[in-house]
Amino acid sequence: MIEIAKEAASVAGAFLKERFLEQLVPDEELHNDVKLPEDKGSEQRIIEVLHRHFPTHTIFSEEVGMVSREEEYLWIIDPLDGTNNYFIGYPYFSISIALQHKGELVLGVVYNPVAGQMFWAEKGKGAYLNGKRLNVNNRQDLTRAVGTYIRGRNTVTKEEEMAFTEPFVFQTKRLMRNIAPALDWCLLANGWLDYIVMQRSNIMDVAAGIVIAQEAGATITDWSGKPYQHEPFQQDHTPSLVASNGHLHETIRGMIRQ
Repeated sequence: MIEIAKEAASVAGAFLKERFLEQLVPDEELHNDVKLPEDKGSEQRIIEVLHRHFPTHTIFSEEVGMVSREEEYLWIIDPLDGTNNYFIGYPYFSISIALQHKGELVLGVVYNPVAGQMFWAEKGKGAYLNGKRLNVNNRQDLTRAVGTYIRGRNTVTKEEEMAFTEPFVFQTKRLMRNIAPALDWCLLANGWLDYIVMQRSNIMDVAAGIVIAQEAGATITDWSGKPYQHEPFQQDHTPSLVASNGHLHETIRGMIRQ
């Protein structure tokens, strides 16, 4: 199944890469978001590959919603994570594909076609980037820590975001806002990031990245410190999480203003 997920990501990625840097015409441009025909084009290619190999599996994808079939297997797809980045020619976007089996996340694939980065993980089998095993880093100095902030669409106001992120901006080396959350989790998995603070983000956007980060040794909890436990997929589920290399976890969690 992991190989088929990588195949689907590769096919969609080739399409997105071919269209990248074109003068894209959106289907709809909203205040905080944009809808592109490339979202649908990527999605169609992913679903075609998955249905060809697994015709009885259920699929949830951002554009078509739930395609219900056999409930034991559920593919969770974001066909273009980082649509706004893609739209403005910023090469930080990905295809994100996760598989839930009997309510449990069992694999994740995140692919950035421009950078040629194929991240993947299966539960209990480790996480990888282009075949290289991934591990979180060992950084312990908060002042040298680099993190990212993830928030859900239309769940946090800009004023709330500014107030919430202030401690991280001033007390760590750098807090980034990349607007492509699946990739952020992969950067943590490879030791490029030290922490992630996520505020009410849709699980669809991060499911694959969470599997990859977990398999790379990341510590993931909710804001109260309870270890992360995947809940069977619900479209409107927007958890708030903290993830880190482990060494900085309690310090980062303690900086959260709820």
